[in-house]
Amino acid sequence: MSLLSAPMNKITLRAIQGGILATGAPIGWLIIRCLSGVDLLAELQQHSGLYAYMLFGTQAVFISFSLYVGKQEQLISNLAIRDSLTGIFNLRFMVERMNEEIANAQRYQTPLSVIYLDLDHFKKVNDQYGHPGGDEVLRKVTQAISLKTRAQDVFARVGGEEFAILLPQCSYTDAKDYAERIRLTIERLAIEIPPHRSFGVTISLGVATLQEQESVNAFYQRADQNLYLAKQQGRNKAVA
Repeated sequence: MSLLSAPMNKITLRAIQGGILATGAPIGWLIIRCLSGVDLLAELQQHSGLYAYMLFGTQAVFISFSLYVGKQEQLISNLAIRDSLTGIFNLRFMVERMNEEIANAQRYQTPLSVIYLDLDHFKKVNDQYGHPGGDEVLRKVTQAISLKTRAQDVFARVGGEEFAILLPQCSYTDAKDYAERIRLTIERLAIEIPPHRSFGVTISLGVATLQEQESVNAFYQRADQNLYLAKQQGRNKAVA
């Protein structure tokens, strides 16, 4: 399931539910009046302003409260699946989606690839710019990569400076090209942390494409092994 086909967000859902529930007040009062023998048409004509007030006033209150509830629910939901520093998905969500996408790929015989990457010499960045500077680098790199991902991709932070991108319906060749584009994007990225001069960072990437009957662990480990090879070959490389 792609992110575009994900369920309606909780804020919108709760607002709709609040609006529907709010109509119960004037309808309920009309039913009570009708059961007491009042002519319904005459009742509406005589008290149209009152019923309009009841309808829209109740909706305003219900929808406002529902929006608040929806925002709190969305916040809690995001905390469970999002990385607090970068805002992208976390390891837990990546593992869940990887299981789902592997099942889909094996069932429908569609390609599935993953890119495992991390920043080169990140310890030096922390040593030179401090941990706040290192955090800013992670945010900048994440933002740059996010602009290159497709709607159906799952981009997650899976470790300190380690990231993974799950690529549904992406072949081996396309995944290699994808990884190289990301590598070049980060290589050309200028990072500014005042009062320091702008500087650059690089990343190493390991790419794997799902094989027949391959498990989640085996799939992920192949990408991890390719990342290790990229590091061994001098870093700032994409190995598939």
